[in-house]
Formats: sequence, C-alpha cells, structure tokens
Amino acid sequence: MDNVKRLVKHWFAWIRGSDEGSGTISGVALIAVAAIMLGAAASAGNLLLCLHRAQNAADLASVAAANALYSGSSDPCSVAERTISGNNATIGSCTIEGEDVLVEAQVGTQMPFVSHVGKQSRAGPIVCE
Repeated sequence: MDNVKRLVKHWFAWIRGSDEGSGTISGVALIAVAAIMLGAAASAGNLLLCLHRAQNAADLASVAAANALYSGSSDPCSVAERTISGNNATIGSCTIEGEDVLVEAQVGTQMPFVSHVGKQSRAGPIVCE
C-alpha cells in the first residue's frame, strides 16, 4: 500500500510541475476569444448600419422617383439615381411598373467578405376610395 501512495504522490507532483505557465496560456486564450468576439460584434454592427443606410436611400429614391413620375417627368430613374448618390449609395436597379417605381440601392461595407449590401423599395400612388 505504501508503494501505491508513493506512486500517486509522485504522479501528482509530476502533474503539478508540468502545469507551469498554464495560467498564462489560459489568459492569452481568453484575450484572443474576447478580441474575436469584439471583432464579430463590430462587423455585425457595421453590416446592420450599412443595411439601414441602403434601405433609407432606397426608400427616399423610390418616393422621389414616384413623385417625378406622377409629376410627368420623362426619366424618373435619373431622379432616383441622384437621390441615391446624394445618400452615399449606388443604384442597383430602377424599374417602372405601371405607376410604381421599384428602386434598389447598394451601400459598400467595411467588411472583407461582404463588399456591399443592397435593399429594394417600391413607391407609387395608392388608390383611394
């Protein structure tokens, strides 16, 4: 029995001796995980901000183009393009469907794997009864 106790004590002493620096490695791993999480949160925030900017630009451009179409403009899509460029976005497409105008706005992101995001908006007169 003494041999088993001595063997167990020797084994635990060896394990404790091999743990030197494990706290440092755990600290470095914790800092790395925190940095990755902060980067992911910043990327998600940038993506949401760009999506909202694209939606706002598309909404404004579709309303401006629908107003130009209703006023008799020959090229309401040029009005939409000016409105979108005034909101620091680019026009993806502009389609006139009857009295409605469908506009897509695209905004560049600061993320390497998603270069730009786009949103669509439709505007036109509503039939009142």
